[in-house]
Amino acid sequence: MSIPHHIRYQHDLFTRWLFDSALPYWGTIGGDGSSHKPFQWGAHEQLQMDGSPDFPGYKRLRVQARQLYSFTQGALMGWTQANSITEQIYNFMQNAQLGEGHWAKTLTREGKVLDSSSDLYDLAFTIFSLAWYARLSNNQRPIQQARQTIQWIERFMSYPQGGYKNIIPLTHGYRQQNPHMHLLEAALALYETTGAEQDLIMAHKLIHLFKTKFFNHQSGVLEEYFVENWAPVPCPPATEVEPGHQYEWIWLLSEYKRLTGINHDAEMQRMYYFNEHYAVDQVTGLVADKVQKDGTSVNKSARLWVQTEAIRATSLMHDEKSYQHLSKIIDNLLRRYFKNCPNGTWQDQLTHCYDYKNNKIPTSSFYHIVSGYVQLHHTLQ
Repeated sequence: MSIPHHIRYQHDLFTRWLFDSALPYWGTIGGDGSSHKPFQWGAHEQLQMDGSPDFPGYKRLRVQARQLYSFTQGALMGWTQANSITEQIYNFMQNAQLGEGHWAKTLTREGKVLDSSSDLYDLAFTIFSLAWYARLSNNQRPIQQARQTIQWIERFMSYPQGGYKNIIPLTHGYRQQNPHMHLLEAALALYETTGAEQDLIMAHKLIHLFKTKFFNHQSGVLEEYFVENWAPVPCPPATEVEPGHQYEWIWLLSEYKRLTGINHDAEMQRMYYFNEHYAVDQVTGLVADKVQKDGTSVNKSARLWVQTEAIRATSLMHDEKSYQHLSKIIDNLLRRYFKNCPNGTWQDQLTHCYDYKNNKIPTSSFYHIVSGYVQLHHTLQ
């Protein structure tokens, strides 16, 4: 069916907010530097609720990478001021490089290494942002760095039974699907940038891991935590499902199909069905952060990123009910999350009563907002 006119109108409002308010705000106040070089020290980790910079004493590599992606998308969509910003963030990120493909987890404000641990989640976003920045800059160095990072992960973080370590030096804790999910996102982005089959190898491995370990074929949901042999954790939090991650996997499986022709439609539909029936407030359209595998509520609070991932997945479903939900999600962003804060910023979380519960504005959420917008924009195009 055709896309309803009111969703196109909401898309127009979203576009104006992004290009007239958000990109200009984060392209000035969100930068850490001087008047001549506003992103000399990259992007701020977070802002205070009045919109002024906050200084927590560290900068995570993942946040810098996410902002590099966000401004790269802005530049590719015509916001030309982002060209200089992306170059400065890219240069600042080089401070975290400890060797070929080896990156530190956190930096000081000025770019000195603070935590030299190698975190799979951070490395995934580093590869992802480098792949996208290469499209904008037409520079081969980001591609080379992305490939070196993949090689480093394969050499130092891989497990014999498949998958990768969460972090090295290794710490106690369960193995997680989440960093692997973002690693798949990065591998697909790199492949689309280069068109080289070698850049698709890791994606194939991660899809196999999804089919054999992450996706619970019996219950039709995504498992989050595992013990060493990739068996699900036999107690809570294994009973919890994160709808936001299910939406992300729906979108990633769709991207994998678009790029390779290999479909996982059955798994996509089962995760989408679960979310729509058990995680979505049928009145407001808000998506809960967590629910039990049996569909009962665990945490009815609603993080911003979960809603934007719902946009990415729901934009792929061309039926009347999905369009109704998509309209509610966009409306929630515009009326709830983008309100009662400086124009161009956001509220990160609503409580179980759908009140505000925030004392910071996290920079990292911009990646989710931009990626949700990009998919919506492509759907409408």
